[in-house]
Amino acid sequence: MRIQVYGCRGSIPRPHPDMARYGGNTPCIEVVSHNGGHRLIFDLGSGAFDLGQKVLGEMFARKKADADGEAEGKKLPKQGGSIFITHTHWDHIQGLPFFVPLYLPQFQWNIYGPEGAAKTLQEVLSGQMQHDYFPVRLGDMPSSMKYIGLSEDENEGLWLDGNDFLDESDKIEENGHCNDESATASNDPSTTFRVTTKYLNHTVLTLGYKVEEFVLVQSSRKVKGVSVAYITDHEPYDHSLAKGGYEPPKTCDTNGKPKTTADQSHGEFFKGVDVVFHDCQYLYSEYGAQAAQSKENWGHSTVEYVVDIAFHSNVKHLLLFHHDPQRKDDAMDELVAYARSRAEELEKKHKKSFKMKVDAAKEGDVLELDPFLFASEPEEKKLNMSQHSKESITARLSAMHQSVVLGSYKTDMETLSDMLQKDNKNLSAKVLHSCNDIMQYCKDREPSVVVLDQDLFGCTGLQICEEIRTNMGAWGKDVPVLMVASKSGESVEDQERIVKYLNADNYIKGVYSHAYFITRIQMAMLRIPLRWRRASVPPTEELRVATLRKTGLLDSSFEERFDRITRLAKSMFNVPIALVSLVDSDRQWFKACCGLPEGVRETPRDHAFCAHAILQDDVFVVPDAFQDERFADNPLVSGPPHVRFYAGYPLKIPVQDDKCGCGTVSIGTICIIDSKPRDFSRVDERNSLRDFGAMVVREVVNNDLQQPSR
Repeated sequence: MRIQVYGCRGSIPRPHPDMARYGGNTPCIEVVSHNGGHRLIFDLGSGAFDLGQKVLGEMFARKKADADGEAEGKKLPKQGGSIFITHTHWDHIQGLPFFVPLYLPQFQWNIYGPEGAAKTLQEVLSGQMQHDYFPVRLGDMPSSMKYIGLSEDENEGLWLDGNDFLDESDKIEENGHCNDESATASNDPSTTFRVTTKYLNHTVLTLGYKVEEFVLVQSSRKVKGVSVAYITDHEPYDHSLAKGGYEPPKTCDTNGKPKTTADQSHGEFFKGVDVVFHDCQYLYSEYGAQAAQSKENWGHSTVEYVVDIAFHSNVKHLLLFHHDPQRKDDAMDELVAYARSRAEELEKKHKKSFKMKVDAAKEGDVLELDPFLFASEPEEKKLNMSQHSKESITARLSAMHQSVVLGSYKTDMETLSDMLQKDNKNLSAKVLHSCNDIMQYCKDREPSVVVLDQDLFGCTGLQICEEIRTNMGAWGKDVPVLMVASKSGESVEDQERIVKYLNADNYIKGVYSHAYFITRIQMAMLRIPLRWRRASVPPTEELRVATLRKTGLLDSSFEERFDRITRLAKSMFNVPIALVSLVDSDRQWFKACCGLPEGVRETPRDHAFCAHAILQDDVFVVPDAFQDERFADNPLVSGPPHVRFYAGYPLKIPVQDDKCGCGTVSIGTICIIDSKPRDFSRVDERNSLRDFGAMVVREVVNNDLQQPSR
């Protein structure tokens, strides 16, 4: 199950620079099945416009694949899907007229929503598209649309096929069962969706939705995989609970079902769900009679109510949703911090080992939940997000008993050992130096991860790796091994061993930071692929670094001639950060930085997007770092400044060197950064960034300019 947020703001779209990080579009969420076979869309607020563009792009990609004869094996969602409307207030349907796939006849959509007594769902939706308000009527849209009214159904639910790319004999019938018991033995295991519904407490008839993706196993038995609940526009039935104090049901009826109040029934609906999006528009201080304008009976929840009910319902990951249209990004940060501290207080008060993750939904967020992993793995291995925060990694590792052996010769493994164990008392890290000691420890303890220098006392790391892989049984074949490359290079025999016994990514060459190495080890312990790639070193690295250092710019003071350029770039591109970054041998150093906190002048080189940009001949763009395998786990993405978009242009400095045969080398970049994904395909935008780059290069190479002071 892949979940993406296209809109999470409440009431009205807010395209405001101070709301860019969390987003200004009104509600729209996309859920795609594990194998890409079916798409569910929840609400069509203004965020539906961007989702429609994505769906359109997938259609063109499919056509191109068909034309090129490459369609076989591709798993793009089918042309259509299921749209679930929670209610028909304007902020939840205003994107419908601008959802382009509704205008194309090759798309088929089932549109679900609450079944009203006075008007059908189709009649209500068509109201905003009458000629007085919009030039196209709903009935004139060419796509195939079927409208289905829903009522509350917490038990049976609606079964949806998530396997459109399986063979017909392997598909799941509408009731959720396999046509054939052999279906799940195929190489493409199958899943199916079940959608259940619950009435919410809002000012009009409103439904909350819960989606479960089930794994189909042999004998046609369903195994629960993963789940998400979408609960927006809901107010506590008992208004006194808006300030907190929710308690779960404590007694059961004769059938063993909990005896519940209306609010307890609400919590039971999403009990144990993996990810819950819940309306959380207000703080209690903004809601009750004590507020300047009471929000009671407006149909929305408070942070206090939502955190309490989610905690007692054993929700694994709570995402605050339907953000107040007046709440800016900094205020949202404060709201999230308050919600997390409240969750921590509940954990201490109730002495629960269970830890609920709390975030606020951000436009562009993507979560990936693997139903097969959830259905078959222990609790600590369940969450598989496309972007891993430091907090989530630490929390998961803390719940596991792990050991690491660090085979050291010249690498500072003692520091790595201390850093690994600092935040995880359940981790044992052992530093050893001789080959015999390392091999004996591996035989006796079978550590979770093995980390080795290639150069060791008595043998090489690759020789130990070969021994582990060939003579230490099932553990030896499976255990992750990371190796620090020798500075003297590899022989032909060593290169063959690397290919045979190591994943190439686990043979770590060149300069790296402690943060990078620690993250590599942590991800190896969790058996999660690391989505953070260090940039390769250019062939002209020695000349490049020498040229950079000759400029005299490194470690110099700020200068107006460079600061002015970053200010202009920041303003022109409407981004929070613009930099002139110089890429040294082991770091990137900022000659000019507009938008970074005071005192931040450098990062390790393996953190630097600019280290990738200097390898390019032209503008280097990362539209969304969360979706990029090279950057999703980079600390600059998972932590401050929360990079989502990056565009950089290499600063090419003329050189005269007969050996390299090159006329220029790239000493750094001018770059722009945003905490929100964005497109950068317009020719005029790219040309403008090139112009800014030329201005920086002119300042660097102009011999008449005074050298900067040291």
